[in-house]
Amino acid sequence: LVLMIMAGWYAYLIDVKGAFLNGRFENGEELFMEVPEGFHKWFPKDGVVLKLLKTLYGLKQAAVQYWKECNKAFNHMKYVRCKADPCLRFKWIKDDDGIARLIVWLLWVDDCLILGDKKQVLKAKNQMSELFECDDVGEMKEYVGCKIERNWQERWVKLTQPVLLQSYEDEFDLGYFRTPPRTPAEALDVLSKGEKEQLMPKKEDQKLYRKGVGKLLHMARWTRPEMLNRVRELTRFMSGATANHLAQMKRVMKYCLNFPKRGLFLKPNEIWNGTADYKFKIKGKSDSEYAKDTTRRSVNGWAVWLCGAAVAMRSKMMPIVALSVTEAELFAATQCAQDMLFVLRVLNALGLKVELPMVLEVDNKGAKDLTCNWSIGGRTRHVEVKMYFLRELKECGLIIVRWCSGAKMTSDMYTKNLAGPLFDTHAQAFVGFDEYMKLKGDVKRVAEINHGDVTHEGRVSDGLLGCRE
Repeated sequence: LVLMIMAGWYAYLIDVKGAFLNGRFENGEELFMEVPEGFHKWFPKDGVVLKLLKTLYGLKQAAVQYWKECNKAFNHMKYVRCKADPCLRFKWIKDDDGIARLIVWLLWVDDCLILGDKKQVLKAKNQMSELFECDDVGEMKEYVGCKIERNWQERWVKLTQPVLLQSYEDEFDLGYFRTPPRTPAEALDVLSKGEKEQLMPKKEDQKLYRKGVGKLLHMARWTRPEMLNRVRELTRFMSGATANHLAQMKRVMKYCLNFPKRGLFLKPNEIWNGTADYKFKIKGKSDSEYAKDTTRRSVNGWAVWLCGAAVAMRSKMMPIVALSVTEAELFAATQCAQDMLFVLRVLNALGLKVELPMVLEVDNKGAKDLTCNWSIGGRTRHVEVKMYFLRELKECGLIIVRWCSGAKMTSDMYTKNLAGPLFDTHAQAFVGFDEYMKLKGDVKRVAEINHGDVTHEGRVSDGLLGCRE
């Protein structure tokens, strides 16, 4: 999507009809089935079975056989499979001026998204329709359950999930909130595991909790990254939730309903001419909250940007107990570097260039120094594997690690629950400066209290908000 915005590509959707009915059996495999209900009048005799000529929905082979048919179709159309992502197909085609332009296919089971020059996209759509029976959905307005709003002039895209959002109100009794929540959780609140006698006794309540957390997890992954940390906490209690966990889940839902138009906002800060000579910029930020959980394990958060648009956001608890803040920060930086390398691999596999070294920012000087120095002390021997990984990336010229002040560390919102003003400041990097932030005026009021400078958007600077928080 970021490439689409930068190049001004046309986006077209087609749907393969009866996708799993297109698979064929291989190696002489034969499958039989009983006569389905309603077809006995054509097969009145007992003991009759039907031989399958193609796959059906419900067969274990159906998905993989359909995938193989798709591979045959793309090979026939001479599209190359991306080595970094098997669901991505691409081809460079020369336009009327003799300049090679990229056209990309993105597969999500039977939903096929085509990106590129409009003329080439429509041509590719017609080629696919000759090989499979397809429905022309048209220009992309929705994809994988997400509503996609696009502004061609300002070059941005916003993803929301209004249908899923409405299900919160329809399927859950959210109760009454004296003040509608403006953040997913109270500042610095940490959920803990309840004792056995504190768990909700009714199975229906436990089932309702698991259902609600599943919905929130889907929304946080696709369109509402600002609530990743709280949703991560809620997922830890799927096997046994308390009444407080259920109440906190409903609070997150109420927060989403309070800001229904908020969603993942993609607005790159550069324009791409669509050629292979352009160099993309990848940037990452990582942070860690040391030993806040009752298990004493730290929470790591990181995000990756491609030319100013967020493409990867994570909030994850460490699998081990870190012995120092530096170790936890170093662990988070390593995880962020892995996501940055994946974005690099995808772009390189498409035949695109990336500006090296990629910038990775951390707010811990100890972690930054350890990635630059080869000296090993007694306090850092236990984390040397992580250090070696980042050091080698640095020596290869792939990544450079820089220090960033805590007030500007956007990934901080993925390690702990923040208060309103600081939460809004960091959330802007993912959901944009939306109408709710403009209407509240809280950020501007903080600036007046601190006698600080306000930007052209009416926001207080990151430094002032960090100091106040």
